[in-house]
Amino acid sequence: MFRRLFGKDKSNTADTTRWNEIGRKVAQTNTAEITAFHLGTSQEPNLIEDTRTPKMAEAVLQKVIDLNNAGRGTEARAHFDPAHTPFISQMEQGGRGLTCCAILGNDRYLVQQGTTYQDNTTWLISGDEIEQVADIATFAWSRNRQFFVTVHQDGSMALGRTFADSEAERIPALPGSAFVPQDLSTDNAAAFGTPGDSPAYARVSVSDDGTKLLLCDAERGVVVLAKTASVWQSQLLFPAVDLGLLAQMKEFADDDDTFHPFFDMLHAALSPDGRYAALGTQDDGHHILALDADGTPHVFAHLGYLSEYPHNTCFSDDSQCIALNSCHFYNGVTFASTLAQVQGLTTEPYDQHDTQILLNTYLRVYASGYLPPSMTDSGTGAFLLAGSGFAACVTPDGKLLWEVGFGSSAGGVDICPATGRVLIASYSGMLHLLDPSQEQSPAICDGFHVPQEKRRWIFWDRLDRPILW
Repeated sequence: MFRRLFGKDKSNTADTTRWNEIGRKVAQTNTAEITAFHLGTSQEPNLIEDTRTPKMAEAVLQKVIDLNNAGRGTEARAHFDPAHTPFISQMEQGGRGLTCCAILGNDRYLVQQGTTYQDNTTWLISGDEIEQVADIATFAWSRNRQFFVTVHQDGSMALGRTFADSEAERIPALPGSAFVPQDLSTDNAAAFGTPGDSPAYARVSVSDDGTKLLLCDAERGVVVLAKTASVWQSQLLFPAVDLGLLAQMKEFADDDDTFHPFFDMLHAALSPDGRYAALGTQDDGHHILALDADGTPHVFAHLGYLSEYPHNTCFSDDSQCIALNSCHFYNGVTFASTLAQVQGLTTEPYDQHDTQILLNTYLRVYASGYLPPSMTDSGTGAFLLAGSGFAACVTPDGKLLWEVGFGSSAGGVDICPATGRVLIASYSGMLHLLDPSQEQSPAICDGFHVPQEKRRWIFWDRLDRPILW
């Protein structure tokens, strides 16, 4: 249907002359309301709706497609501001969201379309060119941008200095047996169902020295790979006896059934220095683990959530601070803690400890990252919390630097100090390239000190090909 409406049929004659006028009025009004809220002069922002119709949106999109087909996609936003809300009815008809992204350099980007339970397509953007790259399941930079890890569809990995590094080290895939705890009793081991060998890696992390990889598998658990004496060995972090596995088995395992752990909302992160891992699911609190050089984990802290379900975690660049998010429907709460202050600490859910600094009280965070001081004007770094509809940049002591409304739920983020850019991949199928050093003017989307959007790409299966806007 989209191919007919947006790629072929040009019979839509909707008036598009007021497209920018209407959108900018909405963005300006809502940004003023959001700003008043964050400055404390309003208790709640009174937001107005974008009244641009789907028919108008279809007509504008066709003009953007025509420019792309003519090789003039970079001119599109000079004529029409990009938008999200007017296209919601089209996006609701289905499609694959964007789940992972990376800035490879000036005008070079990598983005993944599709979740672990969908067909995946990886796209390489080079200037105005967009092409598919085969056999990639997920990927990530180390925080210092010195290592790039690529996970292939079969679960094997390549660890190099850049994307598609011909000299990258090859690491074999992990079998399902790597996700079975080795310290179970004979009876519990017999009841524990060995996962399959097929991977479903939702996230991967690599330490700054390239000696540790953390793999978060949505269906099997969390493993850290550590390189010692030129040999990679795996350590299972979750499920784990130390993290409540036996109680879960006792409560839910039946005599005649095989037990399978619960991985609802499984998330995990590796500290840049490789010394810590943090993880959680919706069934328990936020677990922080200390890691030996060989990856052996030790319980470091267990921090209670401040809203219903643990959902996301992120370390600061110096590995000294951690942000932990829990959700409640599409909302949530994020707090930050300094690792030195929480060592050995256990806190109860909903009981805010004095080591927990509130960063945000309304976002369910789907993807997160950290801006170094060179990319902020605060003299310190800041967590980027990309949630449902909005992304907020907040310092570890709770100061909001900026906020931008991008419309949908975030799938992934990447932050590049060398280019000064932030990349946000969204489940709307839109990829947003932001420059936090400049504020958006005129306003084209809601927010607070909104960073300038330099480019936007749209990846919809119903389009003949992705487009630049």
